[in-house]
Amino acid sequence: MLKNYLEFGTIQNKKKRIYELKKGFLYDWYMLPRYFNDLYILDKFSKTKDLKKLSTKLHHKEDLKFNFVIFLLLKNSKKKIFYEYGQTLFEKIFFLKLFLNFFNLKPLGDIKWRGNDISKLFNFFCKNFYKDLNVKVFNNFSVENLKNSIFFAKGVTLLYLKNNIKTLNSIFKNSKSGCFDISLVKSKKNLHLNTGKTLYFPTINEFIKLIKKSDKHFIFRNIKKSEKNKIYLEVIYGDKNTTSKFLKETDFYNKKFKNKKNIIKLFGLNLKNHTDKINLLKV
Repeated sequence: MLKNYLEFGTIQNKKKRIYELKKGFLYDWYMLPRYFNDLYILDKFSKTKDLKKLSTKLHHKEDLKFNFVIFLLLKNSKKKIFYEYGQTLFEKIFFLKLFLNFFNLKPLGDIKWRGNDISKLFNFFCKNFYKDLNVKVFNNFSVENLKNSIFFAKGVTLLYLKNNIKTLNSIFKNSKSGCFDISLVKSKKNLHLNTGKTLYFPTINEFIKLIKKSDKHFIFRNIKKSEKNKIYLEVIYGDKNTTSKFLKETDFYNKKFKNKKNIIKLFGLNLKNHTDKINLLKV
């Protein structure tokens, strides 16, 4: 099996001095401090309004817009159940705290935080770091805990799954609503990364068929077509009432922050929402 390596030391004038070189299955060693630093940054900035500065400190500033969507879905949901496929360190808990402080809102009540991750290290962290919250994590995908939840997955996490279309079908059937981003291709394609992971891209036709047979309503946004055989998009879904509320909320905040273009962009409010327009997914 392919192994990883981590190198630590100093660098000056392009000359490296290696202090230690570790070899083995070290993907978690690389990812855990990256996510933990985000938790630290989010906590540090949780009581400030300086989201512009915060965005420069996060590993991916795009996480702000995805978590803003989750915040809106949780805010308008009667059942406060959240499920993430590949929850890592449950950064969502800290993002929610950030938004509640930013908008001067009271806590949303007892939220059931559920997730699964293949990393025993991440799961150990979540079980011990969030003992005062309603948190449960699993080594495998738990359909039982997915029921009536607000679902989220990072796009790359879905691409790690060989059977991602089958998994998405189960997610649409069992969750109440959710959001994710994903890349689709015209013809089946796998991509091997230098991390040792492999990406399994679903086809556009597979995804369209899945959408058509679902009873959910879908909002597509930030659609990017590269070349003639690949498409990237962000997806928000739920029943008609959920998607309607989401559109009303985004319209409200667009008006609220019309003179704060930076906030509009960081929250993804500048993105055009396309409701149930499957034809936009064709290349």
